[in-house]
Amino acid sequence: MLEKTERTALWLDTFEREIRAIEDRSGLPVDKWRVGGRASKQWPNREDAAFWRGEGLRQFEAYIEWLDKSGWKIATMPDDKPGIEWEAEVWFGGTPVRMVVDAIYDVNGDWVVVDYKTGSRTPEWEMQISLYASALERVYGKRPKWGAYYMTRKAALSDLSSLERFGMDWFDYAFSTMNFMVDNDILPAHVGDHCGYCSVSEWCAAVNPQSDKAQQYPIIKGDKG
Repeated sequence: MLEKTERTALWLDTFEREIRAIEDRSGLPVDKWRVGGRASKQWPNREDAAFWRGEGLRQFEAYIEWLDKSGWKIATMPDDKPGIEWEAEVWFGGTPVRMVVDAIYDVNGDWVVVDYKTGSRTPEWEMQISLYASALERVYGKRPKWGAYYMTRKAALSDLSSLERFGMDWFDYAFSTMNFMVDNDILPAHVGDHCGYCSVSEWCAAVNPQSDKAQQYPIIKGDKG
């Protein structure tokens, strides 16, 4: 394992290179990016790049400590790919679904799917990691039975969730239903906690019913007969 000073240098170099790469792809300088979190005396600009430069390093070091104590190891997949940032395009219900799975661990010979979350809220549903398990099953014929979310701020793993409820058949159904709705212009708004992050919320009559933009796409009343 690298010494702490070497890990720090590696983190800072990787962080800065990724910032530059995103600036190049997006055409937006880092000080124009949208930021999250709440303003504080220490961080009046909220969770901006300066915040994550230091906080990211703290979380990085905490993860290394957690992994060392856990005794878990990154799985090696049947095609010899490492189970970290496992990227694939897998078909469900006639739709190619692209995904990047944060980590697949080998725990006593079994696969455990883990998604890293940098926010403060632990997801209540196992839908996301069940999709990953279904993709792995479709590609390799082996399904992880368990999954969890690693909460980076706390350096803690959520309780293991069974990934048996939402299988390949469920996702085939879900994506084929989505295709049917899109093909027939059946697009009901899914109102929830993420509406504030939605890039088309200004045009949504469910979220901003009085806006001029939303008036361009009014709610269509169905046939009650």
